[in-house]
Order: sequence, then C-alpha cells, then structure tokens
Amino acid sequence: MATRKHSSSPLPEQLFHELAATLEFDRFFSNAARAAALVVDAHYTGLIRRHGQHLRYQFLCALAADDECSDLIPLRIADHPTAVGPVLATGETLYIADTVQGPLAAPELAALGIHTHLLVPMRVAGRVEGALVLGWPTRPARAPGPRKRRLVEAFAAFVGHACYRSALEAALVRDARHDPLTGLPNRGVLMDRLTHARRRAMRNDHLLAIALLDIDGFKGVNDELGHEAGDHLLTTVADRLASSVRLADTVSRYGGDEFVIIMEDVSHLGQVEGLLERTLRAILQPIQFQGRTLAVTISMGLTVYPFDDHSPNVLLQHADQAMYEAKRAGGGRYHYFAPAQVAPVDAGMQRYRDIEQALAQDLWRPNYQPIVDGNGRMVGLEARLRWRQPNGTVMREEAIANLTQRGLRERLLERLLTQIRHDWMARGSPPAPLHINLQAPDLYDPRLPARLAQWRAEVYGNAPTPVILELPDSALAAHAPAAQRLVTALGQGFHLLVDHFPGTRAGLAHISAACVYGVKCRPARDQTDARLLGALSAGINALGLALYADAIDDLTRQKAAERLGCRYGQGLIFAPELDARSADHWFKTRVHSR
Repeated sequence: MATRKHSSSPLPEQLFHELAATLEFDRFFSNAARAAALVVDAHYTGLIRRHGQHLRYQFLCALAADDECSDLIPLRIADHPTAVGPVLATGETLYIADTVQGPLAAPELAALGIHTHLLVPMRVAGRVEGALVLGWPTRPARAPGPRKRRLVEAFAAFVGHACYRSALEAALVRDARHDPLTGLPNRGVLMDRLTHARRRAMRNDHLLAIALLDIDGFKGVNDELGHEAGDHLLTTVADRLASSVRLADTVSRYGGDEFVIIMEDVSHLGQVEGLLERTLRAILQPIQFQGRTLAVTISMGLTVYPFDDHSPNVLLQHADQAMYEAKRAGGGRYHYFAPAQVAPVDAGMQRYRDIEQALAQDLWRPNYQPIVDGNGRMVGLEARLRWRQPNGTVMREEAIANLTQRGLRERLLERLLTQIRHDWMARGSPPAPLHINLQAPDLYDPRLPARLAQWRAEVYGNAPTPVILELPDSALAAHAPAAQRLVTALGQGFHLLVDHFPGTRAGLAHISAACVYGVKCRPARDQTDARLLGALSAGINALGLALYADAIDDLTRQKAAERLGCRYGQGLIFAPELDARSADHWFKTRVHSR
C-alpha cells in the first residue's frame, strides 16, 4: 500500500479543537488516535495499556480509505504486544522501521501487514502506562520529523489525561456506592437493590428474606480497645458475612455496627435458616487483634416477603424490630419478625413449614373429579392434591397457590404426577383424559416439558389420549409468552385449558393469541357477572374453543351452564372428588348402567 495522500488533511489546530469538544470517553480515545494518525499520514492506529502485570491492546484499527479518513475499522489481533518495553523503560518515542526482523520486531503487527510503526509513550498521572501505536504498511519516504512527533506526543498526553480522569471518576463512583471502611455496598445501594429484589420476588413468585444484624457488645470493644480495634472488628465481620452468603445475595453496611443481608431467589425457609446458622457460626470464630482474642456474637432480625408484604423501608424496620427481640433474648441468635397488632407473620411461616412437612411425610394425596359431557359420559378427570390435616380439615392445592413458591411448587407438582402414576399403574390407563392444574411458576421450569412428556408416556403408553393442562386466566394474561413456550415445547398430546375464566376480566385478546384448547368458567349467580360471562362465552364459542363449566353443584348453576353453551361440566351434581379406586368404579358403573 502506498503512502496515504490526504486531499484535505485537517490542520493540527482543527484536530485539537475537535478533540476538546469530545465528551464521550470511548469516542475521545478514537478521535485522539485518529488525529495522531492523520498528523503523520499513518494507516493504522492503536493503544496499548497496562492491565495489572500485563500489556494489552485496548484497540487496534485501520483508517478507512476515504479522503476524510473519519472512520476506524477494528482489527483482530493477538493480545500480546511486543517491542513496547523500551518505550515503557525510557519514556521516549520510538520509531521502528522494520517490524519483521531485529530486536524490536513486532510479529503481531507484521502479521497484519504493518511493517513500520511509531510508539509514543502514554503517561497516566506521571507514569508511563502504555503507548499510542501508529503504523504503515511500508516504510514512509520520510520518518516523522520533530514537529510531527511533538504533535503526536501531545495527542498521547491527551489520552493519558483522559485515562486518569476516567479512573478518578470510576473511583468517585465506587466510593459513592460503597462503604469506605468495609468496601461493602452502602445504604443507597442497599435500598436500590432491595427495591428491585422485591419486584423480582413478586414477578418470579419467590421468597425474599431480609436480615438486619448488629454486633453484640461492639461499643464495649470500641471504648476499651479504641477505634482501630473497632475498625478491625467491623472489617472482619464484613469479610465473614460476605463469605457466608451465596453469590446472589447482597451484604451491605447499614450504618455503625449494623449490616443487612438480602437473600434472593429463596424457594423455602430451610435455605434462609441454613444461611443464618452458617453466618452465626462464622462470626463465632475468634478474632485476633494485637495479641488479644475477641469473642464476638451477632443478633439478627429476619423478615420474609411476601409473608411480610410491605415497602422496602418498612421491611427494614420490621427486621430491625426483630433484631432487638433477638438482643433481648440474649444475643447470638436470629429472630423472625412477628407484629403484635396484625396477623403474625410467624403464622404464615409456620403454615409454610407445615406444608413442606406434610409433603415430606407423603400426606398430600390426589383426588379425582369426573368431567362429563351433555349426555353424562365421563370425558375427563381433574386431579387435585389434597392434605387432610390432623384436625380433620382438608387443605386444597388451589388454596395455597399464592403461598407456594417455585421450589415448593415444583415438589407439589412432582408429588401429584408421581401419585397419579402410582394410582393407575395397577388399573391400567385412566379411563379419560387427565386434567392437571398448573400455576404461573410452573411456566418457567425448564425441565417441565420433558418431565410431563415422560410422565404421559408412562401413564398412557402409546394411546393418543391427551393430557389437559389447566392454567388460571390471570396467569395466562400475565405470562402469555411463557405459556406459549410451554405449549410449543410439549407439542402434541397436551392441550391448554384456561381455568376459572373470567378471573381477570381481561377480555379475549390473550386467549385468542395463545394456543388454547378451551376455557373453563364458573357460572355466576350475580347478574352483572352473568351478563359479562354471557358476552365472553359467545366470543369463546365464536373462536371455536371448548367451553367447560366448573362448580356445577346445584340445578341453578347447571341451568346457567346450559344457557352459556358449555359442552362439558363438573361439580357435585355429577360426582364429588374421588380417590382413584372410586373414580374407576364410578366410570365403570356409569358405562354399565347406560
């Protein structure tokens, strides 16, 4: 390539003015490198910088071939610059006429066709931290003279000052967001992360735990041994807290000797309690300071969203109240928040534990309710988990839909599928298509499609009997793309049925846009709801979707279902919820009696 001739190369003064007007940091680098290349008619420009103990190309570009030479084209290069050592050692500009041979050869440049280059030292805060690289494919007719070198060195100095400013700004941002003593996120960052964590917990149907902790007896250590000892204690506790939590958790210094831990993506309370126990043990380890051994404990207050469904500020206040309860109990422990004037949060947590314990003890069992057509023939069986509690009351799976987080929800669904397979193994396949209830968290389980497909093959074998997946209307409206992905992943053999329509009264848009097989409604006695449901059912029938009626427990609802045009129905007027043996017997009795 011949030496580049610019028909209208900018004057140095113009280049400096353009550079002074550039505010964006990355663009400043690009403009400075381009300006330096234009001064000496170079075809290539790049920047080498220190990164720890290594040197790396921050960029290496070829100037575009147009007259203005306004664009830089990035080049791929091995990240091991050579021939820079003398520049870093002497701080002097170095001109190398041959990058192929000799002690200052740069094979990574020669491989790109750059056979001559100029290395200009770049200083950051007075220290040479890299070099501006200018290159030519052939040796120029004349090496850059002193005046051009000084101009290029001025551009390299601008780049160095920009690097210093960038590092200073980054340090200011870091200091503004982190505690200067412990390096942990400060209160401002904590509130921002807690706000977003609460939104994610709401969206993903997970638990969010907030623990506020205080060092027991910190003031005594600080007063007796001095602030240096207090600082050492704080930094040691901060390090141990950060080492005890998971990568997804946040540890923040809240102020003084108080810290906050945000635990996200929690599926069950056992995870929270395990982390808190691990934290308590870590802090209990003796701390050495100037030949003395400090024995330290902490008191922790804990509150859990959504059991405690309040704003981030209130959640922290509740965790703080619980922390003082832990202190009053002697310290060195954690305490759950349980307000006295409202329904105790502990009651919700205890309910959660009871559900998990019943699941571990195999106390959840499926019941089956027949679904019939207009002639009274069974066309489906809806399977629902039930748990008969020690006091005789029955807890229904759908009654805890808002309480079950994703981890527990996965175990409940797995329990249902496993028990269905067990119930019908000795009886052959179920006599009608099974209806399985899903919740919003199920839509985001990546393993669910494969698990459902395998389960269906085990239950029905090669029979073409479909499985009906029932999803609440509110879940479909809020998570339509996820529902669509699940249906697409499952393919043939599964149908999606919208349950308890019109729960959200959101209209038909999200239903008509999804691969929905049918809609299940509950005929209403209220005249306003009945008129609304009548209008929507007309649209459902117009879309060609199957219309089911649920909770047909008396003649009034049965007549209402007929007026809506429901083709299928279920309820006490047809059959109650039955165990597998009774459901099989009910089917055989109905068939033989017809």
